[in-house]
Amino acid sequence: ADAEAGECRLYLALLAAVEAGSQGEAYARLWASFRHITDELVFYGTKAQTTHFVSPLASLCYKVLFRHEVFDAFRSATARQHRRLPLLAAGEARPFPTAHLGWFKQLSYFLMHFPDADAQSGMDPLRKLERALIAGAQHPAVPGGRGTGRISPRGATSLP
Repeated sequence: ADAEAGECRLYLALLAAVEAGSQGEAYARLWASFRHITDELVFYGTKAQTTHFVSPLASLCYKVLFRHEVFDAFRSATARQHRRLPLLAAGEARPFPTAHLGWFKQLSYFLMHFPDADAQSGMDPLRKLERALIAGAQHPAVPGGRGTGRISPRGATSLP
């Protein structure tokens, strides 16, 4: 019981740190840059004969982003890249904070421009990543507590 309470306190502190970090001017600039990158990927990806160039760039962009420690800390033990933060009981994933939802929506926004992309287009790994992120965002924020909210796979892209 004490270990579980400690994990819950650690998780709540991590949530508070992420939420506080998402309020500053530097965060707003980073968010604007990320939206610009997504818009550029969409622009060049929708031009004739360029999807095969954009797909690897988008894959690199989104996979590197979502492997960053600020996102990785909320993944399950089997999916994590970083090990600095302790896991919840049984190595299960932590629910993502609401500050992350807008970042996930950017991936959805990008993918919605390529609904009919076939397996050779390279979009399948990004679609799998999107499904995993959305599933992680739909868990309750605290065991027995309120949820972090649900996101639509085709949600808006406003500042989170």
